[in-house]
Amino acid sequence: MLLKYFGMSQSKNDLVELIRIGLKWRKSILIITIIAALGTAAVSWFFMPNYYKSIVNFYPANPIMTDRQVLYSTTVGEIEIDYFGSAGDVDRILTLANTSSIIDYIINKYHLMEHYGYDSTKTLARYKTKKKFEKNYRAVETEYGAVEISIWDKDKNLAAEIANHIAFTIDNHNKSMITRDKNVAIQTFKSEISTKEIFNDSLATAIETAIDNNERSELIDQMQAQLESSIKDLNTARSLMKQYETSASQNFSTIHITEDAYPAIRKDKPVRSLIVIGATGGTFLFMLILAVIVENYRKIQDQL
Repeated sequence: MLLKYFGMSQSKNDLVELIRIGLKWRKSILIITIIAALGTAAVSWFFMPNYYKSIVNFYPANPIMTDRQVLYSTTVGEIEIDYFGSAGDVDRILTLANTSSIIDYIINKYHLMEHYGYDSTKTLARYKTKKKFEKNYRAVETEYGAVEISIWDKDKNLAAEIANHIAFTIDNHNKSMITRDKNVAIQTFKSEISTKEIFNDSLATAIETAIDNNERSELIDQMQAQLESSIKDLNTARSLMKQYETSASQNFSTIHITEDAYPAIRKDKPVRSLIVIGATGGTFLFMLILAVIVENYRKIQDQL
């Protein structure tokens, strides 16, 4: 109990001493704190431009929706699928959103180097432009599993336009990835169809020659059966190729936009009130600590 009493007594003495020092230095602390508050307010008002935020939200589509088997399914309920994509589709979209190819494309399309005020002849201009864009660009997954693209810019209309175009660009890149293998299959079918057509023409010519030369009917029947089977295979290959061509068509979207980006009504940053409050509070604490250090230093000097 005695130790506890002395501990509480020491804490009270420290608090009293802190108040004494604060009152002694009150004029200096108050003047410096007011100057810091006014200076921060002036800097934030005149030298920190307003930035406007535009957001586009969308869900990735399930790539199975454009698969040949789904498009040409003839049985109701034959294939059970979700309309929206999975967590893996969201991850793929976010990976695309943060690739250098899309970021560089946006920087070039909207001439952001000039827009940000960098001299294109300088060595680090491209690097600084990309860093500034990345600071004002965000692609994240929302708590509801959607993808959210955010853009901050001093031009509210440009921010909305860039956000929407990024979503459009992501859709095109994602579409190309999905259709890539389908296009390979289409080329394979085209090669196979061309080979079968040549074979069928040759076989039809051989049948005509055999008929003209009065070859055995068994041989002719065998050749005709082979031709009919080959024609059937050719028609199947053509049908499959048409299905793959439909599946690989660019006339579909791989994302479902739930909210387009629009020009913001009010600025998003900087929050000047918080900046001023933070700077004022920080200055006050700094001056108070400085006063304590100076007073303790004087006491030590007096004891020497």
